[in-house]
Amino acid sequence: MLPLLALLVCLAPQTALAESVAGKWNLTWDTQGGIRHMVWEVKLDGEALSVMADGQKLEGTFKDGRLEVSGKIHAARAGYSSELRAEGTLVNGKLKGKGSWGGYSMSFVGERDK
Repeated sequence: MLPLLALLVCLAPQTALAESVAGKWNLTWDTQGGIRHMVWEVKLDGEALSVMADGQKLEGTFKDGRLEVSGKIHAARAGYSSELRAEGTLVNGKLKGKGSWGGYSMSFVGERDK
């Protein structure tokens, strides 16, 4: 029985064994204007990703531990809207990456909401 179980694990698709990005995330953005915080509610349908961020929708993909997402975000603090683009990786339960918004570059780190 044990050899059969080992064979099944080896034959399982890697995506079945990979971490899922679905769920609620607390992101900390290091921007040119200082540290900013944002909560992402992430839903995954295959490789299609949708994110609700402060009531605003972003869309993208998640494949092999890597996410790419974009969408228009209004920042009340800045007083205008612009396209947010972010790309990052999910490793050991943390999201890390970089992004851009309104011509500004930034980096982010995200942790699952507890």
